[in-house]
Amino acid sequence: MIAAALAAVISILTFILTLFFNRKGEIRAARRKTLEEFIYDLSDSVHQLIAISNILLKNKTTESRSNWSEKAEQAKNKLKELRPKIRYALWGLDKPIKVLTRLPDYTQYTLESVETSKSVVKRGSKLGDVLDNCIRKCYLNGRSPRFYEIWRLRFLAWRCEKTRNDYKSERDKKLKK
Repeated sequence: MIAAALAAVISILTFILTLFFNRKGEIRAARRKTLEEFIYDLSDSVHQLIAISNILLKNKTTESRSNWSEKAEQAKNKLKELRPKIRYALWGLDKPIKVLTRLPDYTQYTLESVETSKSVVKRGSKLGDVLDNCIRKCYLNGRSPRFYEIWRLRFLAWRCEKTRNDYKSERDKKLKK
């Protein structure tokens, strides 16, 4: 009787310890699985938005910009569709992703000032590169974004928006005069 009770206690303890030690691996696998179906579209959209913004900056004709604007809309819509689906898996990256979807619009808005538009594209490209790297690390390691990654991405998003907003306020001042 004592041997049976002792065997039962040992088997329960073994089960509990196994659950405790395998927990991190299971959480990692679940996070990777959540991102797995979206990772290709996510990386493709991020890359397209950065590339299209660079192309918009270099294009000189209105017709060419119009064609690339249509392609930017497609990439923006794809990323906008993915945002709610990955929100919890990549908690804290919602704002940087939202700013990145606006990068082509910011670029087109600031095209009158070459310096400002180059700055917007440069900062948006940096935001996209860091975002892409963060998403890659989250996927490979099966984790959510670290607090310092979130902070850095929010800062980069703020800088990108600030460049556009500063241009807008200067432009509005000139128009009022």
